Amino acid sequence: MSTEQPGADANGQELARISQHQHEATAARFTVFQALAAVGIADDQADDIVSKLEAGAVAGAHTLITESSAPHDSEHHFEDG
Repeated sequence: MSTEQPGADANGQELARISQHQHEATAARFTVFQALAAVGIADDQADDIVSKLEAGAVAGAHTLITESSAPHDSEHHFEDG
């Protein structure tokens, strides 16, 4: 008899995907900082640039999710398709 909960494998796979995305994002961020330093951008200015890029990406993703979601108070209309 298994003690695993249903969906535990799927949860583990999702956590692995999240971890991989975080690792790739950290590596990309480090690369951007190296490139900015190579062209003489100061650390504080580079941090500001990268922070603005990240904020824009989050805002863009949020907008995409919001625009593809059902309008407020209309969820029951969308349940049946």
